[in-house]
Amino acid sequence: MADSVSRWRTIVPWMALVVIALVLTASLITGQVITPFWNVTMVLVAVGVAVYSRAVNGIHAIYGVVMTVAVLHLVLSDAQRDIAVDRPLTWPEMLGDLAVAIGVVAALGFSTARRLGAPAGRYLVEVAVVFIGSSIATWVLLTQPLLDQGESASRAFVSSLFLPVTVLVAAFVVDLWNHGLRRNRAMQLCALSAIVFAAGSFAERLQLVGTVDVEGSLMGATVYSLAAALVLAAIAHPSFRYHLDDRTPAPTDVGRARLLIMGVSVLGAVTLTAVRPPDGPLDIAVRVGATVLLIVLVVVRLAIALHEHEVARRSLHERVHSDELTGLPTRTRFVEVVGDVLESNWRSEHQPTVIHLNLDRFKNINDTFGHHGANEVLSEVARRVAEAASSFGATVARIGGDEFAVIDASTTSVDDAVIHAEVLRAAVSRPIAVGEAPIFITTSVGVAMVPAKRSITAEELLRRADIANHRAKSDGANRVAVFDESMQDNVAKRMDIEHALHGAIGRQEMRLYHQPIVDISTGRVTGFEALIRWQRSDGTIMSPATFIPVAEDTGMICEIGAWALRDALSELRGWIDDGVVPPSTTMSVNVSPRQIADPNFASIVRHALSVTAVPAHLLWLEMTESMMLDEPELAENTLREIRAMGVQLALDDFGTGFSSLSLLQNFPIQRIKIDRAFVQGIAENTNDRSLVRTIIALGQSMGLDLVAEGVETVHQLQSLRDLGCNKAQGFLISHPVPAPAMGSTMTALAELSELSLFRATTAGTDRVDIPVPVPAGAGMVGMSPRGPIGQPVI
Repeated sequence: MADSVSRWRTIVPWMALVVIALVLTASLITGQVITPFWNVTMVLVAVGVAVYSRAVNGIHAIYGVVMTVAVLHLVLSDAQRDIAVDRPLTWPEMLGDLAVAIGVVAALGFSTARRLGAPAGRYLVEVAVVFIGSSIATWVLLTQPLLDQGESASRAFVSSLFLPVTVLVAAFVVDLWNHGLRRNRAMQLCALSAIVFAAGSFAERLQLVGTVDVEGSLMGATVYSLAAALVLAAIAHPSFRYHLDDRTPAPTDVGRARLLIMGVSVLGAVTLTAVRPPDGPLDIAVRVGATVLLIVLVVVRLAIALHEHEVARRSLHERVHSDELTGLPTRTRFVEVVGDVLESNWRSEHQPTVIHLNLDRFKNINDTFGHHGANEVLSEVARRVAEAASSFGATVARIGGDEFAVIDASTTSVDDAVIHAEVLRAAVSRPIAVGEAPIFITTSVGVAMVPAKRSITAEELLRRADIANHRAKSDGANRVAVFDESMQDNVAKRMDIEHALHGAIGRQEMRLYHQPIVDISTGRVTGFEALIRWQRSDGTIMSPATFIPVAEDTGMICEIGAWALRDALSELRGWIDDGVVPPSTTMSVNVSPRQIADPNFASIVRHALSVTAVPAHLLWLEMTESMMLDEPELAENTLREIRAMGVQLALDDFGTGFSSLSLLQNFPIQRIKIDRAFVQGIAENTNDRSLVRTIIALGQSMGLDLVAEGVETVHQLQSLRDLGCNKAQGFLISHPVPAPAMGSTMTALAELSELSLFRATTAGTDRVDIPVPVPAGAGMVGMSPRGPIGQPVI
């Protein structure tokens, strides 16, 4: 229904245009344009469009009234003209033409004001320049020739004034056209009407002085009828109201279009004045006066442009140096202030300090209360920090979204700097009311002092404070950290790792080692856990604990994790095909929070299973508790999609995190891995033994598979077996070994199981070491056979 109404409203303007075109064409064919039928048709269409546009389209009545008056003038005035229009115009015709033109200008001015807002002084001056320039041209081409022909001054002026007003009509239409209305159908019709109207007006007026020779009926009726028909169709079109309501920003070339119109007006006036010599004192006086006025207007326009440029420059400077939300200096201005403080305190007893504050978990506030609430918090924090900093004469700036910096020139020692930093931290930590809800916010603070007897730049001092701030966040947030050189060394090492990580997979520097997982009751290998190592180009082997956090922060963990998944499954496929392991052997691969957050992760898992032809149930994906608690909904959806493929999911390091039982209830978990921290003391520590017993009982009650990590002694293995744990892995069983050594490793493990390793015990000792054969290449450089060999893949 709505579509049919919209289609009907679009058809109506074209119907009005077609009706007028048919009547006009029939009149032209008969050679009699001006007929009673034509008069009646034009008036009826004008009145009908005026009523329709107001009642249906809801546009302002000024448009319908102006066009109805214009058509009435066309019928009552132009229809009375003889076939030839070279006779003098009558006063009613001249005043009617002028009134219609002024009415059209008023309507277009109303549209322009609504569209652009209240006209600026610059815009009014531009309109005046166009009007005066076209008036000079009109004087030279029309007014002065009419006076030379003996026309009275009043008649000459009134009949000539019509042309500059017509130029304003065209200028307004061009301006609206450029302000986001080039694709507006109604405005396209208006632009076409303005072209026809202006061309007809110029031709008709110039014919009065013999400059052009066009048949009068064409000028008197056809051209104006066509222009009126186009405007009536535009007013009736439903898109006409959008040029009032829609405030689409103007394109960047609007200013150039206005300057072009002004330039044409000025150039035309100057050229005609220079080409046509004056005819007398009156001509000279008018030309000189109008030209002086035009020059004054151009100078005023230039002055306005210079003033606007200066205002814009100051505004830009203000935005660059002052934060719009808080009113505090920006980072750019803060660097300048720090530089001034360093210069003024050079070789003084003071050691200026930069204190960097970064609000903790501010994203949660933004997500909970929205941008408006978050801005309220930032404004209040800025006020508190500025108030606290003023107590010791410091300057505060907002240098980032949720970051503030303070330059304190009064400090003479690290103790002073830390005391002032704690004052700022305490000021932020007080509850803040957002609406009716009080919230508590903390901040991490980094402190950097100017080194004694050493020059330093403002940027370097800010960088040091930023490094210290990162240390405060990494140490748990809501604390103060003071910069020292070791932090700089850590940053340099981190940058080296980050740089070297790029392309490490392509350079084949990543290696996978596999630690067997055995069934405690039989000693048989049931699967492996893939553990990653990075052997850099210089031969250095880097622990995952060193490079995995960097890969997490930079996002490269997704690429590394995808490679580890494919490579681990490929090696498992090869071992099964070669008969090294049974077809039921599984492969466990660790995944990171960044991988779970990746919307393509399920597709990556599906692709890895497809290209390696490994059954989905042989793949275990291990993840930590914190991963699920950070983004529970995202993690649950992703894991359920992966579980639907048949992939099995394990909860790693169980008991060391939040150990929320809701994780086991809400997430599709099939395995619990008991952390090595509990396994190490299971044989000697009753508390550890009780905790492990509880975890095993919980897993058994829920039908979960149980794997103990870090098993290093027979006593630990026996205790786990007695408590009912299913599987185990650790150095007692095997070190992680590279893929080429898996054959010999499996042979050795088979021999150990035949020797009743999993039933062995040694009386009177707390720790029993079983000499497990380790194939060549299985051990890691610089690592004790008894010590932990490293972290999981991720």
